Amino acid sequence: MGGRGAYYKAKYGGGRGRGGGRKGGRGGHLPPPPPGQARGGTGEDLRAFLRSLERQSYGAYQELRGTAWTLQRGVQLKIDQCQKDAFAPPSRCRVVFEGAAAQLPNEAYATKVSRIATGDWISRKFFDAARSAGDDKRTETGGWGGKKGGELRIAVCSQFVLERTACLVDGSGGVEVRFTVALPASGRSIEGIWCARVLCERALDLALKAVVAREDADLARHIASVIKQRSLRDALAAKGLVAFIGDGALLARRAGNDDRPMVDGAVAFDSKKCGGLRVELNGVTGLGLPLGLSLICGGGFHGKSTLLQALQVGCFDKVPGDGRELCVSDPNCVKVRAEDGRSVQSVDISSFIGDVPGRPAGFTRRFSTSDASGSTSQAAAICEAVEAGATTLLFDEDTCATNFMIRDERMARLVADDREPIVPFVRRAAALSTKHGVSSILVLGGTGDYFSIADAVVVMDAFSPRDATADAKALAGDPPPMPADAFRATPRTPKPGVPDGRTGCKALSSFQYGDNNDCDVSGVEQLVEVGQTRACCAAIIHAAKQRHASVASLLDALDGLDLDAIQPAGRRDGDLSRPRRYEVAAALNRLRTAKFEIIEKKRGRDVMDET
Repeated sequence: MGGRGAYYKAKYGGGRGRGGGRKGGRGGHLPPPPPGQARGGTGEDLRAFLRSLERQSYGAYQELRGTAWTLQRGVQLKIDQCQKDAFAPPSRCRVVFEGAAAQLPNEAYATKVSRIATGDWISRKFFDAARSAGDDKRTETGGWGGKKGGELRIAVCSQFVLERTACLVDGSGGVEVRFTVALPASGRSIEGIWCARVLCERALDLALKAVVAREDADLARHIASVIKQRSLRDALAAKGLVAFIGDGALLARRAGNDDRPMVDGAVAFDSKKCGGLRVELNGVTGLGLPLGLSLICGGGFHGKSTLLQALQVGCFDKVPGDGRELCVSDPNCVKVRAEDGRSVQSVDISSFIGDVPGRPAGFTRRFSTSDASGSTSQAAAICEAVEAGATTLLFDEDTCATNFMIRDERMARLVADDREPIVPFVRRAAALSTKHGVSSILVLGGTGDYFSIADAVVVMDAFSPRDATADAKALAGDPPPMPADAFRATPRTPKPGVPDGRTGCKALSSFQYGDNNDCDVSGVEQLVEVGQTRACCAAIIHAAKQRHASVASLLDALDGLDLDAIQPAGRRDGDLSRPRRYEVAAALNRLRTAKFEIIEKKRGRDVMDET
């Protein structure tokens, strides 16, 4: 043998060995790296090595794990994990650009906000390029023994601009793009030549299109849109607002399973009938909802819930063209709803639920159940949100427990207060705002009980808002009786528990935390993409390894970590998205194996006193 064949045989070895298949010789081991460096070499070295693996047993791909290959000057391909089987989850890879190779404009990485926006933009460009070229399509031919694999995929981005591990941009302008590759095979034999084409050509081409061959004007618009949304949100507090919807916003979505803006029939938001609620925020005119209690009223199908759904994601930035860029809300807002059947552990709901028949006195001071009712689940959700630091609560009557929200005069005459343990929210809402700084926004269409205590009332009429505060006050009767006792916000010590068995997440609505222990988060409506649910699971696993004095301190600790820090040691997965602390808390509170202990302190420290 001579020429190139002899060269590569001498370099990588030959003959049959570990993992050898029925066809061809063994491709050999990669040589050990120099001290302090990862195994690997140049792109040509990678191509040659993969060709030498042609028709070998699939297990020989494991030689690639932990390797780094310089594809061109300043650009490396890093292979972090290799699948052990052609039918296993795909392998995880990264293309890493040095700052000089990425050539990003300075404004793309000058601040953390711009780096998050740039990473989001690059992730979308990689996804679009892969889809346009068909590189995200899996090859399947000839049944079990046919060719399979070859697809390159990056995490799918939602309509929101989030901090993700799919693409990281550092302070020097360096870029790291993370994606998965299904290493090609025929049956269980390696398709080395095909794999070389995928890793050395297609992966590099997609990364270059996303990072280097870019339209700087488009990137600049993307960053500017995110910065503008952040500035509007940051300006709310100084204006005494909890939410703002700018004129021209398009709030309606295409469908319940399609979060893109409605194309036909969408009505642009117009605040010209909003009277005193019409404000200007950073040069944008629109509807401003003040601190306190705001009601969104109107007939069915006139846009009440559409407005609230836009407000509940107003804490997140959206991509340009989403339609909701001018809709922002308190970053500490939490959507509250009833969730029949959820788990509740050691939550003090005594502010809303008094002594329960058949239970000892003080039972609701440490309320626990594996099958909560509508009213107890909603009471727990409010207390859990306040414990996590929420300053605005959002309610839609369609998803609330009626007996928790209101109790009219006739029912009070029929069932005396001393026989009804539930203190409806209408009796707590005003004090929550005036005494404890927790505002509320309620969608109502079937009751006027809140009119007397509302600070603002907006009526939606054919998707057009109108300030109806004065009209509602004129119709209001006497305010509902207010409880004399304090609203309690009793802190708890969390004990998540290390998962016993498999963990993972494949859907937005749930994650697996150990064998036979799925956590249902379908009621956590501010989870907007599956990467956030996956990050909630990873965050809880990470937190379970430390001791935390309180739920708040656990959330504070997680807020101080980047997404890679919550992954298992050595993992650099590209499928996590940053959730807020409130979604992490909600997931933790719904984890059936998690335990909590009430923190007993002196009165005044564990109770939010009325005075």
